[in-house]
Amino acid sequence: VSNNLDYELGIRQEVTDMYESPLLYSAGTSFALTEFYTIKANLSKNFRIPTFNDLYWQGSGNSNLKPEHSIQGEIGNELNYKNSKLVVTGFLIQLEDMIRWIPTSNGLWQPENTQSVKNYGLEAKFETKKSIEMHLFSFSTGYAYTVSENNETEKQLTYVPNHKANANLAYNYKSFTTYYQWMYTGEVFTSSDNFYKLDDYALSNIGIDYNFGKKKTYLLGFLVLNVANEKYQNVISRPMPGRNFKLYLTINL
Repeated sequence: VSNNLDYELGIRQEVTDMYESPLLYSAGTSFALTEFYTIKANLSKNFRIPTFNDLYWQGSGNSNLKPEHSIQGEIGNELNYKNSKLVVTGFLIQLEDMIRWIPTSNGLWQPENTQSVKNYGLEAKFETKKSIEMHLFSFSTGYAYTVSENNETEKQLTYVPNHKANANLAYNYKSFTTYYQWMYTGEVFTSSDNFYKLDDYALSNIGIDYNFGKKKTYLLGFLVLNVANEKYQNVISRPMPGRNFKLYLTINL
């Protein structure tokens, strides 16, 4: 429409002989109010049939799954200033027959339909970079507040944290990079009545790598995971590793 306004409209019809697929639509727009501030909005109707893994994974698949339907919308705000960017997005998703894998009483994970679910929340991301000659410093952080409620019980879904956050700090000089990562996961409920729960936890990682390649990537790195040796569980009765180490080689030809 103009240099400041973009929009996108779409319709899609999937065809399958196993499920009755509805007509799907999407609409999105982006409007630059100023040179540094942009507002975005999206609305869509979505449909997802169960995958072969959902249906037939040996010992865990559920051949009685129904397709998942959803209506979702979001409004985002983006601020750009020099080498920094802040994005704040609010969202709302209404799902019917939501497909999700959850642990069963015998310890196996199995997919099931949750009849009616409402997801809403807020996500914020910030990133910035600073170059001083051949030295590059970068920092990024993010936070997400999520409510994922069963509409019938008005309880938070199991293993969905209300709060998640992360931060990354990196320093690069020529082919050498070192970085620090921090990740926070809020408490989660392990029972559908929200009576039992797992505590929140925060993890830190420190890594270093070197790229031996010029035009191609030959990256050799070393990573220390869970530096503080935090004791935590992300699934009930399954303790996660304490401090551990990782040596990696990445080759992109």
